[in-house]
Amino acid sequence: MKFSKAPKDPRGGHSRLYWDMLDSPAWNALTATDQRAYLTLRRQLGKTNNGDLSLPLSRARHYGITSPATLAKSLRALVAVGLIAVTRRGGCTRGGQRLPTLYRFTCEENHAMPGKLIDANPATDQWRRIESLSHGKALIRKQEADAQDNAKKKSLVQKLKGTSTKNEAVKPLTTTNLEPWQSGPLQIVNHGNKPKRVRKVNDGAGLAVLKDTDA
Repeated sequence: MKFSKAPKDPRGGHSRLYWDMLDSPAWNALTATDQRAYLTLRRQLGKTNNGDLSLPLSRARHYGITSPATLAKSLRALVAVGLIAVTRRGGCTRGGQRLPTLYRFTCEENHAMPGKLIDANPATDQWRRIESLSHGKALIRKQEADAQDNAKKKSLVQKLKGTSTKNEAVKPLTTTNLEPWQSGPLQIVNHGNKPKRVRKVNDGAGLAVLKDTDA
C-alpha cells in the first residue's frame, strides 16, 4: 500500500518556534536584535544543512541588522545561551580565501560534512540548561567580555610586530656601536642656510672623517 506524501503548506516555507523555547529563560535573556538574528539564521535551515549555516552581514542587512559589530554580538549571545553552536570557526586559508563561521541549531541534529570539516552532532538542546533570566544574561556578559579580551590580545600582538619607528633611518639589524657609520634619526635640511665647505681630516684610525667649516 502506497502512502501519499503530506501536502506542502499552501503558504510556503516556514520556521517553527515551539512554545517551550519562546517561554524559556534562554530566549528571554536575548535582546530583540539577538532574536532577529536567530530568526534570520533559521530562515536558511533546510532538511540536511543544519551545521552548515552562516550569517554574513550582506544577508543580515535584509532583515534589519546593518552593523557588523551588532551582528557579531548577537551571534555570540545566541551561542552563550546555547540556542546555536559553532561547527567550524571562520578565518583565512593559506591561499587567502576567507571562510565564514558555521553554526548549527542545538535543537536539531546535524550530519557529518567531511568536506567542510563538520562533525555529526545529535540534538543537544543546550538552551535548556539556562536556569533563569539572570543566568542567561550573565552568560551573555561573560561571552562578550571574553570576546573583548581576545580582541585586545590580538591587537597587542599586531603592535609587537612593528620593529621600527617613524623617525628611524633604515639600518641593518646587525649594526653595533663600533661601526664607523652610525645610523640615526633623519635630519631635516634647511635649504635656506649658507652652504658650508667640507674638509677631510684624518682621525688617526685610517678613516676619513668629514667636518663642516664655515665659509
